[in-house]
Amino acid sequence: MIVKKGSGTYVYSTQRVNSKPVTRYIGKSTSPQAKAYERSQEQKKQHRQRETEITQLDQEVEHALKVIKITERAYLLLAGFYERKSEIRKLQEEHCAQ
Repeated sequence: MIVKKGSGTYVYSTQRVNSKPVTRYIGKSTSPQAKAYERSQEQKKQHRQRETEITQLDQEVEHALKVIKITERAYLLLAGFYERKSEIRKLQEEHCAQ
C-alpha cells in the first residue's frame, strides 16, 4: 500500500496475523508505482473539481431557464395571451387588464 504523507511517499504492507490486519512499514518510495499513484490521485481530484463545476453550471442554467419562462409568461399576459398545453391562446375580454 502506498501512502502520501506531507511531502513524502511511503510504502506499507498489510498482512493478517492471528485474524487481525497488521500494517508494516516497508520504507520511503520514489518508485514509478508511487509516481503513478500520485498521478492517479491528482486526476481523481481534478475530475471531482470538474464534476462540481458542471453541477454548479447546470444549476445556473436551470435557474436561467426558469427566469426566462416566467418572463415569457409575463410578456404574454401583458400582450393579452396565455399559454395552455404548449399552445398560446388569447385571453377573453372580461379577463384582460385595461
